[in-house]
Amino acid sequence: MEKKLGITEARQDFSSIVEEVQYQGQSFVISRHGKPVAAVVPLEVYDNWKQQRKRFFDTIRKIQEANKGADPEQVMKDVLEAQQAIRSSE
Repeated sequence: MEKKLGITEARQDFSSIVEEVQYQGQSFVISRHGKPVAAVVPLEVYDNWKQQRKRFFDTIRKIQEANKGADPEQVMKDVLEAQQAIRSSE
């Protein structure tokens, strides 16, 4: 479960936050004026997100290349199906 902190508290406790993230796998959401603005997560979570994002955009590029001149509505349907497939593989 993620912990929520204001930016002032996060600044004061940053070293402790990093230790909790690194050694306990904790996640933090940092807020400014009551609105979430940043997250501190384990590096594995971040790396996984980057890999998923890359796969998603690679898939979109493949769909675009394979559907040059195709009906835009059909292409959108294909993109949404690819998006669901990537999300379900998490």
